[in-house]
Amino acid sequence: MKRQGKVIIAILIVILIAIFSVMNTESIPIHFGFATVSWPLVLVLLVAIFLGAILMFLFATVANLQNKKTIKQQTSRIQALETRLDETRSADTNAKTNAVKTGKPKTSQPEVKGDKRD
Repeated sequence: MKRQGKVIIAILIVILIAIFSVMNTESIPIHFGFATVSWPLVLVLLVAIFLGAILMFLFATVANLQNKKTIKQQTSRIQALETRLDETRSADTNAKTNAVKTGKPKTSQPEVKGDKRD
């Protein structure tokens, strides 16, 4: 349904541009600094719109490439951190397994001799 809406909007824009083009057919002078040419106004407008679309496409492409690069870097960082987390979890599991086998629970705080906490 979204695509149909976009197609309808695109068709309406094309129709508006066509009507605008038919209404603006007189020639206008364009000064390039070293030369002057006389082109129909509709041609000047269409060329300007086309150049604007190309620039917009180029800027969007550059932004898209930068986003892909950032996503790739973040993905590799996430994988590295997940690997470190898995290694830490396996080390903790091995330490608990060894503590169960030896009968001594692993504590996070060292035992202090003469400690009279009850």
